[in-house]
Amino acid sequence: MLTLMPPTHVYRRARRWETFEKLFQPIARENGTVLWEPWEVPKGADPHEWWTLLDPMTSGQLYLAAGFHFVNRLNYVRCAVRWGGEWNEHPEYLY
Repeated sequence: MLTLMPPTHVYRRARRWETFEKLFQPIARENGTVLWEPWEVPKGADPHEWWTLLDPMTSGQLYLAAGFHFVNRLNYVRCAVRWGGEWNEHPEYLY
């Protein structure tokens, strides 16, 4: 499985969903969506394959953050391309 390391450029704003799709290739489920409910994630899942869909409740937008997060979490997205390094080194992406 391919691993994408954090960008060298620091992004001050969230990047676009289309950029996320190109870089990390979200895996569509049988029902056609890429969203997983928290209880549907397999036990022992590699966090580097997953992104958390977050609702910060301040901006009216939803964001994807690398790895598993629990505060303001809505769903998870599994990707074919893993993220490398530390989760906080990756920018957030708009959903």
